[in-house]
Amino acid sequence: VPFVLAPFSYEENMASGEGKAAPSFKAAVVQMTASSDHEKNFEIVVGLCEDAKKEGVKLLCFPECFAFLGLGAEESKAFAQKFSGDLLKRYASLAKKYQLYLSLGGIQEKADDDSGKIANSHVLVDPQGQILCNYHKIHLFDVDVPNGRSFRESSFTLAGKELVVVKNAEVGNLGVSICYDVRFPEMYAKLREMGAQLLLIPAAFAMKTGMAHWEVLLRSRAVENQCYVLAAAQSGVHNAKRYKEMKKGPPRESYGNSCIIDPWGTVIARATTDSPCLVVLSILTTHAVVIVSVLACVLAYYGSSRLL
Repeated sequence: VPFVLAPFSYEENMASGEGKAAPSFKAAVVQMTASSDHEKNFEIVVGLCEDAKKEGVKLLCFPECFAFLGLGAEESKAFAQKFSGDLLKRYASLAKKYQLYLSLGGIQEKADDDSGKIANSHVLVDPQGQILCNYHKIHLFDVDVPNGRSFRESSFTLAGKELVVVKNAEVGNLGVSICYDVRFPEMYAKLREMGAQLLLIPAAFAMKTGMAHWEVLLRSRAVENQCYVLAAAQSGVHNAKRYKEMKKGPPRESYGNSCIIDPWGTVIARATTDSPCLVVLSILTTHAVVIVSVLACVLAYYGSSRLL
């Protein structure tokens, strides 16, 4: 599998801020085309971890369904495991081996109850291979796309109930979410209130909705909350050969456009290929503070007492 590395640089001379996070570090978002071949997906993940390590990346973010993307709900349920099993241990070991913070979201997790459903789980792992959090996707994708496909994630997935911010990691305070969550701004306002500095939004956006809304939603969440947004995305056609062989209609296609957005709402890095690739960028953890100060001055000039 060819690995395409897309390096970017975004550097300014700023004083370091307070807190445990380094003034700057390298983060990367992945773009990939996952399939129902979970061993092939794992090989791709390993290769991207190797590339990230070579580039000095500290935080590596994978898209939703990076470990498995099948033909439907039943295949997702069959793949799902409880996180006490080998699936998560296997991926967590990569964080330790390559000394990376890994954002793994979402993974199909077998639910603890008797519903027969799964959880769509976003897991953060530290460089020691320890699990920092396990967020269950709250807003499930139940949508009828005009002149397109219908999706009912709630038919096989349990909705989460708790918001998650991982605080005081070397890479700053991380607000955790998944895909369709991005359409609910009040969730991200709460994550910011809880201390989030970076918003992690792994996704597998459909083509039609992606073309219409992906970037504007991500930029809005960045500006509203004065946070960096790191959005790793699935891209391209999934399982095309299997769809054709099984005559199940047109294959699923994801929009892609993995990107990193700064607190001003500028897309400062973007993936430009469907091949497995990294988008690498230096994140300035003090940058959000500077942007907030600028906006406060602008709004004060126009007589507003509110920042947002």
